[in-house]
Amino acid sequence: MSSPLLQVADVRLAFGGLQALDGPSFTVGDGEIVGLIGPNGAGKTSLFNCVSGLYHPQSGSIRVDGTEVIGLPRHRVTSLGVGRTFQNLGLFASQTVLENVLAGAYHVTRGGYWATALALPRVARAEAVTRDDAQTLLDTLGLGDVAHRIAGTLPFGTLKRVELARALLSSPRLLLVDEPANGLIQSEVAELGATLRGLAAQRGTAILLVEHHMGLVMSTCDRVVVLDFGRRIAEGAPSDVARDPAVVAAYLGSAA
Repeated sequence: MSSPLLQVADVRLAFGGLQALDGPSFTVGDGEIVGLIGPNGAGKTSLFNCVSGLYHPQSGSIRVDGTEVIGLPRHRVTSLGVGRTFQNLGLFASQTVLENVLAGAYHVTRGGYWATALALPRVARAEAVTRDDAQTLLDTLGLGDVAHRIAGTLPFGTLKRVELARALLSSPRLLLVDEPANGLIQSEVAELGATLRGLAAQRGTAILLVEHHMGLVMSTCDRVVVLDFGRRIAEGAPSDVARDPAVVAAYLGSAA
């Protein structure tokens, strides 16, 4: 049996006297959607930042396809096939949707400085292929008609899908999705869930999803991992986790 694509083991991260992560462990396999939930301050985004190379834990292990990523620079983690979106949009408001999506391919282009500066034919061909891929991706996500619109003129819900498209352009094997339902109306949330399930089923993309919208989590995820004060307090099928007394207490207080 092959190893899970993502393996998180006993990760510990502290900022001064604050213990942000206190030893959580779990895995995510190819084509699997795992939800990472918990109250505010539970350590969800801190864990995302550790997996993507933004933070470096003091101890533990994070492996992507068998490669230890703790200590690697962010671009090396990305080169292993890790893509992510952010809770706060990181798009360029003055650029078009297509230009924003193309920015997601900067780390996989291989033209080099001089080849690009001299406009060598192979660079032009590569750029044309990447542009075609970006347009196809926008069409798939229902964004084809806004490809040439300035991003800053579009609704927030649309921009969330643009950021997802940018993360997908490099065809990541592992996609970290941070609060994608924030700011979406219910019909958009349902469409987002269908998109994520399609990515997992058709592309085999492994997805780690941080989300507060429990409807999206319960209808989309294969498994759910629950953090509280940096610790894993529950893991399992969405329906089982929703009934776990420790999870109910973490969200609603011990009186629940």
